[in-house]
Amino acid sequence: MVARRVGLEKWWDLSERVLPSWAPRERLGEREVVRRAAQRSLRGLGIARAKDIEGSFTAGRYPNLPRVMAELERARRIEQVRVAADGPTWPDTWFVHEQDLGLLERVSAGEWEPRTTLLSPFDPVTRGRVELLFGFGHRMEIYVPKEKRRYGYYVMPILHGDRLIGRVDPAMDRRRGRLEIRAIHAEPGAPATLSTARAVAGAVEELATFLRARDLAYAGPVPEGWRRALG
Repeated sequence: MVARRVGLEKWWDLSERVLPSWAPRERLGEREVVRRAAQRSLRGLGIARAKDIEGSFTAGRYPNLPRVMAELERARRIEQVRVAADGPTWPDTWFVHEQDLGLLERVSAGEWEPRTTLLSPFDPVTRGRVELLFGFGHRMEIYVPKEKRRYGYYVMPILHGDRLIGRVDPAMDRRRGRLEIRAIHAEPGAPATLSTARAVAGAVEELATFLRARDLAYAGPVPEGWRRALG
């Protein structure tokens, strides 16, 4: 396991010397591993199809997943749901975990407080899944040659309530403690209001706080409607 990191280097050690004393050490059979992993994957995804679960958490390591999903459904650990968005019901079989049914009911009843935040480009949810659910095409451009990048090296999608409204291209200079925003891109149709711009600025400031940046600077293009709040 990774014991510590020094810059970009990972230092490895035996797991028994890395895990805390309270970490469970029981050996699980294959079916129980899949049973637990499938539920963790589903809870992380919120709603998902079997193939979404297959590509998440212990990605590609779900032997006999259909049988395990059927067992979980019979045990009422997971439930089938219908997904529709301004039109016909989406194809395929979708599931939600029973522990999230209450949350789903509260969201359906309007008991939900939206927020604005930046999403990690490394999170599997921000790749093919956001295009499926939000129509938002996202590609991590770290390995794309600089001259061919469209949005930036470490571009982060902007989640604003239940919409993805743009992208932020940040760069952290750890030696100087400075977070530099190289560019902000707005999606077509993104609200160009002062309140939206302030919400985006707040999300950027949260990133700066998380990175312990002592300075924050906007060094690149900013959408016209957001320029006032983003300085």
